[in-house]
Amino acid sequence: MPVLERSCFECHDGSVKKADIDLEALQDKGGTRLDVRLWGKVREVIKLKTMPPAKKKEQPTEQERQAILSWIGSAEKAVLATVPTDPGLHKARRLNRNEYGHTMRDLLGIGDTLGEKFPRDGGGGEGFDNNADTLFVPVLLIEKYIEAADEGLGQVYAKPELKARLIEQRPDGKITPSAAAEADLRDFASRAYRRPATNADTKPLLTVFEQASKRGLDFDASLRVAFKAALTSPKFLFLQEAGHPGAKEPWVVDGYEMASRLSYFLWSSCPDEELYRSAREGRLGDPAVIAQQVKRMLADARAAAFAKHFSGQWLRYEELYNTVDPDRNKFKAFNDSLRQAMYDEALTFSDAVLRQNGSVLDFLDSNYTFANEELAKFYGWPGIQGKEFRRVNMPDNKRGGVLGMAAILTSTAYPQRTSPVLRGKWVLEQLLGTPAPPPPAAVAKLPEDDRKLDTLTFRQTLEKHRSKVECMGCHSRMDPPGFGLENFNAIGEWRDNENGKPLDATGVMPDGQRFVTPAELRKVLLGEKAKFIRNFCTRLLGYALDRGLESYDQPTLLRLEQTLAQNGWHSEPLIVAVAQSFPFTHRK
Repeated sequence: MPVLERSCFECHDGSVKKADIDLEALQDKGGTRLDVRLWGKVREVIKLKTMPPAKKKEQPTEQERQAILSWIGSAEKAVLATVPTDPGLHKARRLNRNEYGHTMRDLLGIGDTLGEKFPRDGGGGEGFDNNADTLFVPVLLIEKYIEAADEGLGQVYAKPELKARLIEQRPDGKITPSAAAEADLRDFASRAYRRPATNADTKPLLTVFEQASKRGLDFDASLRVAFKAALTSPKFLFLQEAGHPGAKEPWVVDGYEMASRLSYFLWSSCPDEELYRSAREGRLGDPAVIAQQVKRMLADARAAAFAKHFSGQWLRYEELYNTVDPDRNKFKAFNDSLRQAMYDEALTFSDAVLRQNGSVLDFLDSNYTFANEELAKFYGWPGIQGKEFRRVNMPDNKRGGVLGMAAILTSTAYPQRTSPVLRGKWVLEQLLGTPAPPPPAAVAKLPEDDRKLDTLTFRQTLEKHRSKVECMGCHSRMDPPGFGLENFNAIGEWRDNENGKPLDATGVMPDGQRFVTPAELRKVLLGEKAKFIRNFCTRLLGYALDRGLESYDQPTLLRLEQTLAQNGWHSEPLIVAVAQSFPFTHRK
């Protein structure tokens, strides 16, 4: 398109690639033309007329801008009609610390806290800690695996009923110790390795058992050493799938691999017997069976892990326990009990939307939330008693969706003050999927504490800061939604004044939309639901695939968006569609 060459290639060609955008690659009819996320960014700046920059003398005409927007729309329709052919790379990866704890729980029948002693896993891809590219194996972790295996087996051996689940076959006059041990080890390895154990799997474990027996250990103690060997084996610690050397086309993963993909997607744990049975019977390649299993698994208590780990990392309210620490001298209402209540509200709300077929648009705005007596009192809502969380209809429109939740508001503030920049940045990145570029290196930062700033209100100080030419572009996008949340202080309490002065929570979005209250801001964001839906589907698919999305995933992504729209924005059909999707069911 000539207008792109004339107006855009100077900054966004193959050599410059400002903001990591290369539009020259469009001349290749391959991957980039399928990248609807890239085109979403281009569409936004064309509509808002923020690109080309105002300083560029030669600007596209309105007719040319409309032609680009029309072309993007037709390109997306073409991508939607494209049949996915590339499932991407599905790399072997280790269990993250949450998955390890849940898997040991379901394998051994113990608690799920063993992984909490491991180093914290970093996020990657679409922002999640199950990304294969970031799950390295430091030496410290190997030591932790050995300790955790000992501790877990110690808990099992201390309880006869748990021990009996591991040691079902015992030697007697008809069966030798080695034969009995082999039967127990084959059964354990099949469950630990998440597929039927082969002789190559059991022979090394049996050797460990026999060596322990020669050292004088009794049958049970020798088996414990062999169980420990299985629990420290890469076959247990890593999610691995069989390769097809020489295969030129993608193939459907086998039933046991599909069982593990489903269980670690929705339970962050190993498959249960029903999944294994469906795998043995060869039924997990049937889309109808996949749908039935997904619905069953979402209803299971183990799916609480999906709501917790997906929503906690996507919305970043898990930072309430990791990095957030409000100044308790200034905010005396904040304590550990209130912190837990804030967290529980965000988690319970997310669980209801994701596992009970709620509308995903409720994340943007809702007339309900979940609260107990302590949180309701903090919000100023009377008539709610007891520690138990229950669904609560909003008594007014001050709060709604995640933007009214104290967990989110506290996680996007500094210890001593609010930050419209942090909150606006969070809205752009976590909700709309349209992050602003990083600030220039030389720009001075505003202080994070509550010191007086030239007798100005904080908003006035920020307005002064953003008036600088080098700051204006990003702040014009980030600040408005942040200003719209200024009625909430640094721990999410409602306020009408700041330092005795009336609060100004008005804002003007880059496209000219105005709002004067948090409720009006939420309505503006609902008007941006296309961006939210694309971001939500992107995050969910990336979480399910354990990797970041690539251009070849875009046909699948658009199908997921279509599924969500056709089902009234309800979550269950979307989650089913993810599990039935080409990249989830295939490998190359």
